[in-house]
Amino acid sequence: MHNQEEMKKILDQGMLTRSIIETEVTAKKCYMYSEMAHEREVKAFFQKQASSLDDLTDFFKSKLTEVM
Repeated sequence: MHNQEEMKKILDQGMLTRSIIETEVTAKKCYMYSEMAHEREVKAFFQKQASSLDDLTDFFKSKLTEVM
């Protein structure tokens, strides 16, 4: 049986892991869309979105190491 603190830690790890996976998948889609785009503005938009998502993934990973 886990105490409340251990349960919170397990749930936090699961939530962060899921967020990391979802953010990485979305970033990959943005990179793909930027490669498929023909207009420079659209290409730049998706590249900026992907870069921001990469930063968010790094943030989630840093928080995951804190929780563990």
